Amino acid sequence: MKSNKTLVLKEDKFHPVQLRVFFTMITLYTFYFTCNNNLGVAASYIQSDFGLNNAGFGILFTIFTFGFGFGQFFSGYLGDRYSPKMLMFYGAVGAVISNIAFGLASSMTLFCIFWAINAVSLAMGWSPGCSILFRWIPRKRWGLFMGFFDAFAFLGGIIIYPLAGFAITYFNWRFAFFIPAVLLALWSILFAIYVKDTPQQYGFTVEWHTDKNEDSVCLRDYWDILRNKTIILVSLAAVCSQFARWGLVNWIIKILTGPATIGGYAMALISATLIASAMHWGGAFFSIGMGYISDTLFKGSRWQTIMLGFLASGLSLLAIYFKGSEIIAMDSGVIIMAVLLFLAGGCIQGVQAPIFNLPGDILGTRLGGTGVGIVNGWSYMGASFAGITLGFVMDGWGLDSCILFLAVIAFAGALFIAAVRR
Repeated sequence: MKSNKTLVLKEDKFHPVQLRVFFTMITLYTFYFTCNNNLGVAASYIQSDFGLNNAGFGILFTIFTFGFGFGQFFSGYLGDRYSPKMLMFYGAVGAVISNIAFGLASSMTLFCIFWAINAVSLAMGWSPGCSILFRWIPRKRWGLFMGFFDAFAFLGGIIIYPLAGFAITYFNWRFAFFIPAVLLALWSILFAIYVKDTPQQYGFTVEWHTDKNEDSVCLRDYWDILRNKTIILVSLAAVCSQFARWGLVNWIIKILTGPATIGGYAMALISATLIASAMHWGGAFFSIGMGYISDTLFKGSRWQTIMLGFLASGLSLLAIYFKGSEIIAMDSGVIIMAVLLFLAGGCIQGVQAPIFNLPGDILGTRLGGTGVGIVNGWSYMGASFAGITLGFVMDGWGLDSCILFLAVIAFAGALFIAAVRR
């Protein structure tokens, strides 16, 4: 019979079960991400098959960000009130079905319907996942572990860009939706087996402080969070991060492969997908790094790290806009462009690790997931304008005008987070 000592989760040590639960959960979210980043890779091929211009196709990107944001508003609340594990599992099932259906569809109407279902399904991952993190990991490690969570999300982009590029090149664009659906389906089975909502469900007690109020989360709590002024400022910063992030994710392949006559860089698809994947490598690297820095260097204060990330991204985007064509023409231009995208995309994505720690810091473990859902919900409501807005900008002023627009958004994010100072 095990002693009671083996059933205590220590604040300064990690139990194998604790790490297994956490890494199984964040790996599921990796495969969540393969089921939304695939659309950007397939964009030109779907547009060609169905005669869609950039603004018309941008409707799909807007549908996704709007649907994802809408889903965030209820996913965090339902996860805190009921079961974050089951919400993540149901979301995975919905994403598998909708990706397969999208790959089989042959009309814009069906594309819109299935991509909307996919968006709401995938919204059931992030906020409930944060709830699991807040419950299984001691507060003083939240920054680092949120960094790992965010990094594994970007790993989905690292995987799907070259994988979808290969599938499209050697099969057709529909396989860019079938393959990630299969990967997500297989991992969701392991997730259902190994993950539980709380350490207590595994028979553990925890050594660190937890919230004393065990009352169920209710609508009054939800309303109070919506009116919290600090949460509103965090949400505005998150809007800037998500707008710039999804602008790059959705349109960077189009910009890299587009003709130079309309502001593109005329690259081959395989080369473009490999370079674009540098954004997600950067996202993974900076998520962990920024989370760790906010825990250690800034002692749990997040705003400094977030502001530095916004500024670094904005400056890198300006370098691409003003010098991109010259860089590509250089002998080592491909490597330099990859480094700039590593910084631009990596930093704008990396700031999300400390950003989504802030609701837990402000509201505690009981309402942290709900706060994450509200912040992420508002962020995606704002980012939902990125698809159509950036498509319109590119149609009117050239593909590379999108890069300048996103740089301005990144600098705005730095201003908002400077007002938070948490």
